[in-house]
Amino acid sequence: MEQFQKYSLIVDKNMSVISAGELFLNYIGKTKLSNLDQVVPPQDMIQLKNAVFAIDPGALGLTCFRIRTSNGKLNWIAANVKKDEEQEDMISMELSDIQTLKEDDTTSRIDPMTGLLNKQTITDYAISLTQVNPKKSFYFCLMDIDHFKNVNDAFGHMKGDEVITDVAHIIRDCVGTNGLVGRIGGDEFMLVLERVDTKPKVREVLSSVRETVEEKYKVMPEGMNITVSIGTAFYPDFADDYDALFKLTDKMLYLAKQKGRNRYIIYTPEIHGNLNEDAKVAAPKHQSVSESVKLKLMLRLMSHFLHMTDIPIRVALEDVLIAYDLDEAFIFYNGLNKCRYGIGRVDLEGDNFEVEDRQGSMTILETPEFQQLFDENGIAILNLFNLNKEKHKEIMEYMEQNGRRFMVVYHMTEGRKTGYVVFTNERENSRRLSESDILDLIYIGRMIEITSSDR
Repeated sequence: MEQFQKYSLIVDKNMSVISAGELFLNYIGKTKLSNLDQVVPPQDMIQLKNAVFAIDPGALGLTCFRIRTSNGKLNWIAANVKKDEEQEDMISMELSDIQTLKEDDTTSRIDPMTGLLNKQTITDYAISLTQVNPKKSFYFCLMDIDHFKNVNDAFGHMKGDEVITDVAHIIRDCVGTNGLVGRIGGDEFMLVLERVDTKPKVREVLSSVRETVEEKYKVMPEGMNITVSIGTAFYPDFADDYDALFKLTDKMLYLAKQKGRNRYIIYTPEIHGNLNEDAKVAAPKHQSVSESVKLKLMLRLMSHFLHMTDIPIRVALEDVLIAYDLDEAFIFYNGLNKCRYGIGRVDLEGDNFEVEDRQGSMTILETPEFQQLFDENGIAILNLFNLNKEKHKEIMEYMEQNGRRFMVVYHMTEGRKTGYVVFTNERENSRRLSESDILDLIYIGRMIEITSSDR
């Protein structure tokens, strides 16, 4: 027996109606329909067009949107959408009216209030991804609306439902074709970003969600301070199965709320350590990372660099900066007026911090005074307080002016690209790097040199 009332529809890429069945026209209370924008709200039309655009010719996609029916109400529609393989402008839709779902029917895939996947469906989907062999890599996120209880208390549950629906639309729009989104509780959401497997990309998606929600509600009555907190973890690197992945991500969500809300936190072992079920989470500005964690990082970077697997260089630099408690990392190719890659640590309130992109110029490295510091292997290690004031006056002035206490510089001369890899610490913050730490940084510089032709 059919779960939903179904309708057939054919449109073009502009959502102009090519063919609509009589049942569908009766459903919307019209004798004819020229374009879906006549019955679909503007915000939903944007999502629908984006979803259709992302579908490859001959492929099938699933999306949800609202349609104004003959009684004037907006009903949620689940649409199986297919582009014709020969004529891309011929788009077939099988529409399912999920409003007709019986209350005791537990097989529904859709959350009727938001149009997102429901808890059972999104959970089953995430579990299925963790059971793929070989393992599928993806980012998994848990999110909720900050201080949502205050919204219900101050403005009532109807306003609360409106906020949940609006935030759901924002998440769905920001995630787009990068994965699936489900509602798993009152104001709680799950994001399964199956097409996201790098930190820059997940940051892009989550920043978009956070900033869009904040922007939408920034001019609101007092007490309507609506933002979101998100916890995130990467599978399969940091969890063996769905249960472990969920617990780890939930801890990151807790940490995001603990650190002030309106933020996302991505699990990073160099920051958060190896968490077990009872472990506390923290993100201290500067902490000592265990040697075993550093070893695992070195082996992982060797695997990526030397086997030429795809790792964004920015991600590699960020992992190194966090693990070795550095303040900055730069790579220069063919000149020192502008770095090719640059990142730096920014301390936030409390014990939190973030890593930002930075531009840098280090022409000081090519001065005769600095060149004399390189050994036969192209390595220069500088400690501000150990430099000879008479012999290294120019370098000392440079380090003092830029707040750098310690520098490790690797001169790349043997790769297809020449240049420098530079790691720095500020004078006021950091613990002393051990000899093994410095050797690790030199090895990292060498790995970057070997693979420089691909960067």
